Amino acid sequence: MATIFVYGTLLEGCRNYDRLLKGRVRSIQTAYVKGTLYSLKGVDFPALVDGDSFIRGEQMEVADDVLPLLDELEGYRGENDPMNMYHKVWMDIYDEDRIRQIKLPVYVYNIDRPDQRDALDTIITEQDYRQWLKHRFG
Repeated sequence: MATIFVYGTLLEGCRNYDRLLKGRVRSIQTAYVKGTLYSLKGVDFPALVDGDSFIRGEQMEVADDVLPLLDELEGYRGENDPMNMYHKVWMDIYDEDRIRQIKLPVYVYNIDRPDQRDALDTIITEQDYRQWLKHRFG
């Protein structure tokens, strides 16, 4: 088993959770990471970049065999690869009281690629992808 942090379409009940994680998760708990969450132009998944807001997500214990599937989904080709869609960065994970608990790898949007920087749309002010979906799509 491996522990991961997710904040977008891999959240429980969202489309990529159902496709890749359902039935392969031992535990889920609400957790937070510091950053800024953006919507992206023309797609229905978010981008986490550097920032100081607490972004709501989930810490999950998952089967090891899903890790390569997540790398593929996130366009992660390897450490510091300039063509990564998302880099995997070790970040502090916080509990619901905003107390630092653990460091986990988190997929952070690669804004060093000009095409990706241009795809940033608006800040998700809810700091919670699920809440943003509710407000946007009802």
